[in-house]
Amino acid sequence: MFLRHILTYRLALYYLAAIWVGAFALSFFDIVHQSPANMALSTALALGICYVTNWAFSYVFGATSNWESVGISALIISLIITPAGFDDPAALGFLAVVAAWAMASKYLIAIKHKHLFNPTCFGAAVLGTLLHRTVSWWIGDAAILLPIIILGGALLVHRLRYVEMVLAYAVVVLTNSVLHGNTASLAGMYNSFSNMGIHSMFAFFGLVMLTEPRTAPLGRWRQVVYGALVGILFSPYTHIGTYYFTPEAALVCGNLFTLFSNKRRLKRWTEKLGMKTASA
Repeated sequence: MFLRHILTYRLALYYLAAIWVGAFALSFFDIVHQSPANMALSTALALGICYVTNWAFSYVFGATSNWESVGISALIISLIITPAGFDDPAALGFLAVVAAWAMASKYLIAIKHKHLFNPTCFGAAVLGTLLHRTVSWWIGDAAILLPIIILGGALLVHRLRYVEMVLAYAVVVLTNSVLHGNTASLAGMYNSFSNMGIHSMFAFFGLVMLTEPRTAPLGRWRQVVYGALVGILFSPYTHIGTYYFTPEAALVCGNLFTLFSNKRRLKRWTEKLGMKTASA
């Protein structure tokens, strides 16, 4: 199969580009309810900021730059933050700082050249909180793009061998949604399932964000727990007191599980920082 000869990061880049092109084309017919001009401007800004920031940090740290990874981050940012035009400088500014911080976090919050958090989610979570702005995940409103999202995502998940992880996430999220919805009738249960499974960012989040290989744990059982944990926190019904988790916060918490669940990796990281682990 010709896809075997495509590197994983390049496959992910092509996948996201296909989603973006599909959304852009449909926006001209108002099937995707975004302005084509705003989409083009926001994406160009995200790409420019990501590439410039990544180039600057890779130069300072003497690191090898991966242009596919930079493109992936920029496309994700353009698909989860509502596109804006020149008439909304605050929205463009938010997108720009999220893009810059996402790239910076790859170098500043990393050990042995491996970032600890999903860059785009970490940037959106931190700056969204600090600037009191929300991430819309607008791509989840475009149910017509689900065939592209699911088909491309299935290829990526198969390549990464994350099937069990994604299934654990899906089962937890969809079951939670059905149980918290109207369980008095089959129609009510289907509506709960449909609202989450079709008319939300559920599929995009699980197939694009959850599967980021550098922040997913090693080992089958850890991946299953990781998927289930993120699924619990992703659910709109999960909260601690008055705090309800955003999708980006849910994934950042999952990344912490990745950090602390792998003792071998944690030992290497703590030794790099000059610390001692309990096992040592």
